[in-house]
Amino acid sequence: MTWRLRQDEAIVMIGRTPPPEAYFSFDLTMMRGALPTGPLLWPSVGDPINNKTVRTTGSTPFNRPFALVVTGHKRTRAKVDRMLAAAGLRGSTNNMTIPPAMFRLGLGKGSDQFLIGVRTIAPEPGFKKALDRYRAAPPLHVFRVRPKGGSADQTKPVYAPDPLPVPPLRVSGTGATELGLNPTLQLLRRRIVKAYPGFKARDLVVRRGFEESYPGLQEKLLTDPPTRPGVDALSNDADDPLSPSFKLPKGSFLVTYGTNHVATRQASYSSVTVYADAKAAVSLAAKNHGELRGSARDFIRDQPNADKFYAWAFSRAGKTGPRGPHVTELPSTHTDYCARYGGTRPVDMSTLQVVARAYMQPKTLTRPALSSLLLDRLLLFTPKK
Repeated sequence: MTWRLRQDEAIVMIGRTPPPEAYFSFDLTMMRGALPTGPLLWPSVGDPINNKTVRTTGSTPFNRPFALVVTGHKRTRAKVDRMLAAAGLRGSTNNMTIPPAMFRLGLGKGSDQFLIGVRTIAPEPGFKKALDRYRAAPPLHVFRVRPKGGSADQTKPVYAPDPLPVPPLRVSGTGATELGLNPTLQLLRRRIVKAYPGFKARDLVVRRGFEESYPGLQEKLLTDPPTRPGVDALSNDADDPLSPSFKLPKGSFLVTYGTNHVATRQASYSSVTVYADAKAAVSLAAKNHGELRGSARDFIRDQPNADKFYAWAFSRAGKTGPRGPHVTELPSTHTDYCARYGGTRPVDMSTLQVVARAYMQPKTLTRPALSSLLLDRLLLFTPKK
């Protein structure tokens, strides 16, 4: 749910962090517009708080009490932080700033709306059920906190303006890159094409999908799926490279391949996801770095750096297409996807799009620099006539 914030108010979240997993984050974003109808201006507000930066009551970031305070007002933050410290959360309070210099605070219709999203991804072994329980019933309580005032009009601030400054941002990139692995990447492509002589291979370009949030905010770059042409503003991660929309009819298949960004230490979590519909309406399948690990050995087992790569097929070719543990069968183009969930929204299952993700470089604790990555690649295979 989105909400507006009076200039002297705070949003306070108190609860427990997720169980052990590869990555979690609490993301504060601003929204102007609505995603179902589009277009939508949807930039992040500062850096997310993730499992490497969160402050909790213990030495571990997982399954521990914590507090999160969102405000743009210096006096309000100081008072709320003191109250949380008195309640036993000293040292485990995480402050997120909505800088009034960049955003429109207030409760009126012309004010910005905000949202806190929680990402929970790739549980560690033995914690899948715990993560399912956390997602089903998050142990989080959220409050709107405002100074007491004598006026019946609660839209008017009690405190005079006391704006917090724009906080410094974590800098992405260390100078280290994956680019030296490009010769093996090209070999992997040749081996994949050679493995399927009965099919015609077509390369699909994966391009940068999103501008960094603050440049995107200033340029008013809008999200209105489908995201082509142009670049939207949304992500504080690795700019989520996207493929163009493409058709995957019966009898054809797709192979996604590239570097495993976790294996190259450029990310803490990475994945490839296949979406259906020209508006990328539904996610059909996703594979994360743990599942992708070792899959490139199907083609480059003789290479010493094979485990820094992946190759995964998403198929509608049935028995004539790729087989084995590194193949995901996709629903047919005639599947009524939403009916299984009681929905009636039509989805064009023949039109697909692939999104590659890479979250949190281990040294910088923010998104990898896109220039440091070898972009994920796609090969579309259709039967030779």
